[in-house]
Amino acid sequence: MAAQSQGPGRSKAQREFVSEAEELLERMQSNLADLEDQGEDGSEVDPELVNGLFRAAHSLKGLAGMFGHEAIATLSHHLENALDALRLGRATLGPTMVAVLRESAAEFGELLGGLGDAEAEEAAAPKIADLVVRIEAACEGEAPAEEGLDALALDPTLLRALTEYEEHRLRENLRRGRTILLVEATFEILSFDEGLAELGRAVREVGELISTLPSPGEAPESQIRFALLLASDVDADTLRSRLDFPHVSVRRVSDGAATAAPATPAPVDTSAVKPAEAPPTGTAEVSAVAESESPSPPPPSEDVPTPADGAEIESLRSISETVRVDIRKLDELMNLVGELVIQRSAIESVARRLMDEPGTARVGAELGKIYQGLDRKLRELQAGVLEVRMVPLRQVFEKLSRVARRLRRDLGKEVRLELNGADTELDKLIVEQLVDPLMHVVRNAFDHAIETPDERTAAGKDPEGSIRLDAYQRGNHVVIEVIDDGRGIDPDRIRARARELGLVSADQPISDREAFDLLFSAGFSTRTEVTATSGRGVGMDVVKANLTSFGGIVDLESVLGRGTKVTMTLPTTLAIIQALIVGAGDQTYAIPLTSVLETLVVEAGEIQKSDGRELMNLRGEALPLRRLTEEFELAPSPADSNNEFVVVLGLGGSRLGLVVDRLLGQEDAVIKPIQGPVTDVPGIAGATELGDQNAVLVLDITTFIEDVHRRKEAA
Repeated sequence: MAAQSQGPGRSKAQREFVSEAEELLERMQSNLADLEDQGEDGSEVDPELVNGLFRAAHSLKGLAGMFGHEAIATLSHHLENALDALRLGRATLGPTMVAVLRESAAEFGELLGGLGDAEAEEAAAPKIADLVVRIEAACEGEAPAEEGLDALALDPTLLRALTEYEEHRLRENLRRGRTILLVEATFEILSFDEGLAELGRAVREVGELISTLPSPGEAPESQIRFALLLASDVDADTLRSRLDFPHVSVRRVSDGAATAAPATPAPVDTSAVKPAEAPPTGTAEVSAVAESESPSPPPPSEDVPTPADGAEIESLRSISETVRVDIRKLDELMNLVGELVIQRSAIESVARRLMDEPGTARVGAELGKIYQGLDRKLRELQAGVLEVRMVPLRQVFEKLSRVARRLRRDLGKEVRLELNGADTELDKLIVEQLVDPLMHVVRNAFDHAIETPDERTAAGKDPEGSIRLDAYQRGNHVVIEVIDDGRGIDPDRIRARARELGLVSADQPISDREAFDLLFSAGFSTRTEVTATSGRGVGMDVVKANLTSFGGIVDLESVLGRGTKVTMTLPTTLAIIQALIVGAGDQTYAIPLTSVLETLVVEAGEIQKSDGRELMNLRGEALPLRRLTEEFELAPSPADSNNEFVVVLGLGGSRLGLVVDRLLGQEDAVIKPIQGPVTDVPGIAGATELGDQNAVLVLDITTFIEDVHRRKEAA
């Protein structure tokens, strides 16, 4: 196999594709090897191996289609069809099928190795065309005769509920002379998932679990019944004795006796074909549905071939240079780097003190040079670790696409979901915490914002609604916008609802922006009815709480009849940040530099008051000011001059000037959570340790900026 390294000639998207595709290919080759081994010793082929091959081919097809690799998508599509025919009994596993499966897997390796090489892709086209023809030929032929299911003493509603695959597995087990058992169990609705999973694990120990379905028949209102269809080499009495469930009974419905099956096959778990049962206790009834009189399984009609003498052995060298790492290991590594950052700052502090003393100035200068070298290498290490933690938003967007498809079906609305900026990167931990907020916003857009097709047509809109997600970098932050063209939000309705709930007084004036901010209040909803999608008042407040927990901010704009835009502004990482160190009173604080736009030294006369609020003119715009000493009730430091220090903060589209007593410089900071009885202090995001070994509090800029809007009318 002409494997190529993932060198600089490949784009980042190509490297990501090769990494994912090679993992699927390795899984496919592993299942194929096990399949060949089972075929050689004449034992029954484990259906889960065929299912595994089918899932790998299906995933590879979708992945190749997403990245636009047509050759791989075409070959995997035909291979998926062949494996589907194989798992459903429409094709047989003989030498021809095994050979074409093996050659297809080898060709996938060649295609991945030559990815991006136009000549290699052109040369592969005839080989792919030949493989496609051979795959289709391998699927032709006479399928084995199907056993009738009419003789089973099984409720017709259960038979009709079986999937095509389950019917095939049922017939195959009948053909091989196995006993078909029906396990019926009753569980309490509130805890059925655990009990059903426990029962499923127990029956898989003695056979193949073909299907798990809700059981027909009456049950108490607080309970639910399930039927588990099982193929096994044990009789009903033996199974009943192995199940640790009360009220087990056995009912024999046929006179046949099971023929002993070969001892070689292991129990087969087909839970991957059906949704996995979730893990509790209940009552169970075991009935003998049919004990087949079919003869012992016939020996395989074809031997699975082994590689011919002299055949080329494919390379075992990995195509991808990607290594999958547990995020917890990266967290540990980042913590170590953070500790090194603190020690580096301590070395700098010692070097400066030594250089300030005449007797140690020379030693201090040498230590300063060592510090500079350490600083350079540590910054490279820090940047490398941060880069490893960064992941594209594509994985979140793909989850949202699946949710959107389900909501379109459930709500009966035609909605087009547009995704832009999927390659925008964020820290892995932030991406994981972003999933729920984005999910809430998209669900609200589907349920609240987008009108029905009839309503949109009457309003002169396209019957198909639109929800657009835009992600892009803005300075040291990532901005995600969710924009819909729905009915918009009526601020008057929000005001009325807020007064009805007692959130504001009847005579209190509320601006449109303040009305929209009320949507983020806990339990606030303009919906009076509860649906499966929304209306419980647990949506937008969760969005805000989740975002602010990692330094993000959310803003909402809406035009009635035109649509709504929800803007989320997020930090790119939570690991090691640069901080501006400031002083207020006798205390020292750290401000994340990502939120600092500029620092100013202004004369006291430039600060004005309006309606009890302090403001200053910043290049023609009014900048609201807050004094850090007043926020934490600190005694201000005596002024050395008539000047004031102002730190201009910005997050999203909001601006705030924070007045401090001193500007003390910049340092790298590792934010640690506050431990102790009081952990949630308004305005404080955590703590960090400076190079002089002193711990300082880190300001939560999100709290300060959001509080500006709440205080505007209160002054």
